[in-house]
Amino acid sequence: MGIPICGACRRPIEERLVTGLGKHWHVEHFVCAKCEKPFLGHWHYEKHGLAYCQAHYHQLFGDLCFICNQEIGGDVFTGLNKSWCVHHFACSLCDTKMTQKSKFYEYDEKPVCKK
Repeated sequence: MGIPICGACRRPIEERLVTGLGKHWHVEHFVCAKCEKPFLGHWHYEKHGLAYCQAHYHQLFGDLCFICNQEIGGDVFTGLNKSWCVHHFACSLCDTKMTQKSKFYEYDEKPVCKK
């Protein structure tokens, strides 16, 4: 009566819970559909009614933009072990838009333009 039921084990959740995919979960039962590791408060990505960790979402469905966290459908800018949408690839200090031909440097694990 008013106690949420776990989407995995179907038992009542009397302690901490996580909400995702339209259901409630015991924290340790809300896991990546591929590696089955619990998210434990880390980001998850949803696709086709399943939850994935960032690494497996990226592996299975393509690049995610470092800025907007959305799947990149067109051209992808990659660097510094990250990916960006065309319109989000910019200097992290002055917000100057950059292209694939732009020279940039790494500062605090983010791109910085030559200026």
